[in-house]
Amino acid sequence: MLDWNPDLYLKFEKERTLPAKDLISRIEIVNPKRILDIGCGSGNSTHELKKRWPNAEIVGIDNSKSMVEKARSLYDDTKFILMDATEDLSPLGKFDIVFSNAAIQRIPDHENLIKSFYDLLNDKGVLAIQLPLIDEVEAQKALYELEYVKKYKQYLDDKELRFNTKSPDFYYDILSSLFNPNSIYIWTTTYTHAMDSLDDILKWYESTTLVPYFDALPNEEIISNFKNNFYIKLKNVYSPRPNGSILFNYKRLFLVASK
Repeated sequence: MLDWNPDLYLKFEKERTLPAKDLISRIEIVNPKRILDIGCGSGNSTHELKKRWPNAEIVGIDNSKSMVEKARSLYDDTKFILMDATEDLSPLGKFDIVFSNAAIQRIPDHENLIKSFYDLLNDKGVLAIQLPLIDEVEAQKALYELEYVKKYKQYLDDKELRFNTKSPDFYYDILSSLFNPNSIYIWTTTYTHAMDSLDDILKWYESTTLVPYFDALPNEEIISNFKNNFYIKLKNVYSPRPNGSILFNYKRLFLVASK
């Protein structure tokens, strides 16, 4: 199976890290002793946690070997573990903050997943999650259209390509069954990223969302054809501004709750 490309992912480090910073800013713990970053990727969000709480023990986990290796090479002051979020995480111990930035959207059964995160928290601990509302992104709608093209459909039909992000109401019901409702904060933010060109939006997708599509397609020729057709669809969706920039709007959902 294809793995993530950390270097391509980090081409947009500023844009990808901004939601992590916004999520961290809403965590009201002065001096946490232990923090878990679930789906740490290349460690950019973990590094932001370290900057906010330099005295805390921080553990980052991810199921991508290449991402974990990249994180270890960039941030040698933090522990990074190759581990899937759906595994039993209890051997890691308890944490004052369980944090996850744009990571669990590909994992099903968020109700039990969030319950498992809750069990990792110390008393008065905080759960903080950010999820992309990918179905509201115009580029994603264009990508979905390609799933129904005959030459690709036969390879994509039985693959799990869609994200599992639910509505804010869904997450409120889960969180309010576990946490004091007065401690729950849920909000959305649409980030408008000024990209230099359509190529940047394509590269953004190539580093993450397109990986399972490419993995499902049978050879490089069809992958190249798929990528070219996605680029054509992007041209139909996005128009350059007077200065040449392409505005890439990306909506995200934030969840914070205290135990």
